[in-house]
Amino acid sequence: MEKRFFVEGSDKIDVGSKIILTEDEHTHLSRIMRLRVGDEVECFQDGSDVFVCKILMETKTATTLEVLDSYPCLANPKVDITLFQALPKLDKLELITQKLCEIGVSRIVPFYSKFCIAKPNEQKVERLKKIVVSACKQCGRTSLLQIDLPKKIAEILPMLKNFDFVLFANEKEDAKNIGSALLDMGKEIKGKKRPSIAYVVGSEGGFSPEEIDTLSKVCTSVSFGKRILRTETASIFVASLLCGMLEV
Repeated sequence: MEKRFFVEGSDKIDVGSKIILTEDEHTHLSRIMRLRVGDEVECFQDGSDVFVCKILMETKTATTLEVLDSYPCLANPKVDITLFQALPKLDKLELITQKLCEIGVSRIVPFYSKFCIAKPNEQKVERLKKIVVSACKQCGRTSLLQIDLPKKIAEILPMLKNFDFVLFANEKEDAKNIGSALLDMGKEIKGKKRPSIAYVVGSEGGFSPEEIDTLSKVCTSVSFGKRILRTETASIFVASLLCGMLEV
């Protein structure tokens, strides 16, 4: 549904509740969508049901809605998939964020490695969070894709040990391809109620030999074949395979 709006905050919303939209969401509703009093829209919080609402009042700075009904969101991911993405240029990270949210990934952890061209910038995370909200509206999920603050590669190594299965997109790998790795993954997570999967993708500059060696010791190193993919292509490609296989 195009007329869908995100509600900030964690206050519980029920049928009969009043919702007030301000700032970006109010502007989108009143000036871009040009919706008026009496029109019905949908609203959601992070991970909530979908709320069917009616517009009660509009001012220059806010829109007041009443919740008429609610229904469960069936588009939220049923498997936790996390991308550990070595920092690419921002426009590429924006594309990755948008597409992975639509596909069904739960979290992106940006990190910087030796050959990263982009520099870590915590302020840019706020831009990515706005892209997440927009992507959730478009694809129908209510659980927001989480964007972590940029980390150092040394900080992500202990994090990788907390997942049921971890893939490492390694352009130097020649023994194990992505297909056989996914078959192994299926065996390892079989029977788990909500498995957690992670995968690691390098930036435009790739990884140093030392980083490849370190990651290969804590991840399942895989090849995508003879063609070398761009970083944004690799991130979206693996997400598509995982979500398709796991029916996310």
